[in-house]
Amino acid sequence: MILQEILGHLRENFLYNQYVEKIEIYKNQVVYIDIKTEQLFFALDINENYEIFLVCRNVYTQKFFCQYFNCFVDFKLKVFSKNKVLVDFLNIEYDSNIYKVVGKIIKKLLAYTQDQKYLLNTLTSQVMQLNKHIIAAKMNDIYLDMANTLSDKFLTIRDTLIQIKEKELSLARFGDGEIRCMVTTSGCVFQKHDWKLMQELRDISRDETGILVCYPSLLIEDQFWNNFWIEFWAKSKFYLKQSYVGDAMITRPEAFYFYGTEIVDLWKAIWEGKKVCFITGKNSRLNAKHTIFSNITSATHIFSKNQDAYTDIDHIMQQCFDQTQVDMFLIALGPTGTALAARLHNQGFRALDIGHLNNSYDTVFLNQARPEQIFYLSD
Repeated sequence: MILQEILGHLRENFLYNQYVEKIEIYKNQVVYIDIKTEQLFFALDINENYEIFLVCRNVYTQKFFCQYFNCFVDFKLKVFSKNKVLVDFLNIEYDSNIYKVVGKIIKKLLAYTQDQKYLLNTLTSQVMQLNKHIIAAKMNDIYLDMANTLSDKFLTIRDTLIQIKEKELSLARFGDGEIRCMVTTSGCVFQKHDWKLMQELRDISRDETGILVCYPSLLIEDQFWNNFWIEFWAKSKFYLKQSYVGDAMITRPEAFYFYGTEIVDLWKAIWEGKKVCFITGKNSRLNAKHTIFSNITSATHIFSKNQDAYTDIDHIMQQCFDQTQVDMFLIALGPTGTALAARLHNQGFRALDIGHLNNSYDTVFLNQARPEQIFYLSD
């Protein structure tokens, strides 16, 4: 009843705000209000105790708040509790009305939209630093180097899945999050920086152990990957020592866009008639009952943390050892999933890091949101 009351008041006060995208209840645990501008995407979560959490929906938003407020702002951060603002960068006056507090927080977080000095500085910085011709030339050099480095060893999406099926391979995927965790101390959305994880990912990428290591393909039409490779290709290349590399896009919507139902058939052939153990976060986006898994023989489950799961990896491994009637492990656990798949492979098990596979299917065939846009609760 409390959440319904909060929902009603939030909709009454904020639903028609130009930046408010959605106000809903999630799993009877919080009411969330999504705020989206041309630059940012974040949410405020309010629970039954009237605690307020700031949730950055993407990496850019988190980095923006860190720079704008000149302090570290985590991806999920409690900002208000017990009638008290908990963070210095939200220096707002207290109000006994929780909904007025919400309004003040939103106004503070969106202050940059009215800050002419900030907007002018941002524009000047962009003009100085993002000269289109220089960036275009740099991108071309990077793509030429990627082509020269990978041309004789990078598998297509189709061939990646065929190899997994025919050779009964295990799979360790590197996406943008895993690469960030491997070459920076910033971590990523699902995982704070961990030195041991960093080294483990480096070892997986450069050591030949028989597991199929997958990296993102070029996707030259995608601005996100254009920007990403400008920053990370040289660092990634240093650790990319496999004799051949699979395409990490096999679990992403692009695979289904490019190949259609053929990719569904190739994936399902891998676990046809298999006894499967699914490993994921307790509130994750993985749906083990999804149609793409409809041809497995049986399913068991191991649940871990939704965020920073690497702290739990040893415990997960022990639970895997207790699974005596399993043909393969299917894992959706962020960067920890990559490390876990390699550990299981090295212990003689077959493990596939499948990430947001079922959500990617839904994006293409059911016209649903892309995986990273689907709401989830951190621990």
